[in-house]
Amino acid sequence: MTEFSTIPALLSLPSTVAVLTTAWLAAVSDWRYWRIPNQLLAASMAAALMLAMFTADSITLRDCLLGGVTGLLILMPFYLMGGMGAGDVKLLAVLGLHMGWLATLHVALISALVGGVWAIALLFTRSAYGEWMSVMADSWMRSQRRAPAPVMTKESRATLPYGVVIAIGSTLVLVAIEMYPQR
Repeated sequence: MTEFSTIPALLSLPSTVAVLTTAWLAAVSDWRYWRIPNQLLAASMAAALMLAMFTADSITLRDCLLGGVTGLLILMPFYLMGGMGAGDVKLLAVLGLHMGWLATLHVALISALVGGVWAIALLFTRSAYGEWMSVMADSWMRSQRRAPAPVMTKESRATLPYGVVIAIGSTLVLVAIEMYPQR
């Protein structure tokens, strides 16, 4: 019986560089254009598979494929419900190919926390609810009329480029792997 591997003690230097390069190029593209290029993801996927097959200090091919499937399955329901783009799903899957399944799970969890904090900040700074809270505070301070209840429309939803969130999450996980290697 074979066990699933854990997070590698240290990712190989080529894998670390590939993860950071892929994540941050995707983040810049997602920030500017709200798109993550398929060419970037395809090149990174090919690099991950080659590293897994041909380098001794990289993760195994099995762990590589499990990481890709893990990344794909974690975000696919959100894509199917319309909550995120296909590029975000593919990005996490490709990063999973480089990092393995357990590190990918950690990236997804940290990214969800980062995204949640970002979404709450957007909610209170740019959305209709944030404006309503400002009106309520202003009204209370001046003892003026009551503010109307907030109306959340599709246009007022707080949206964010999740590729940036995934890049932050993957960077934090890589830093944690480097700072606290398993023994």
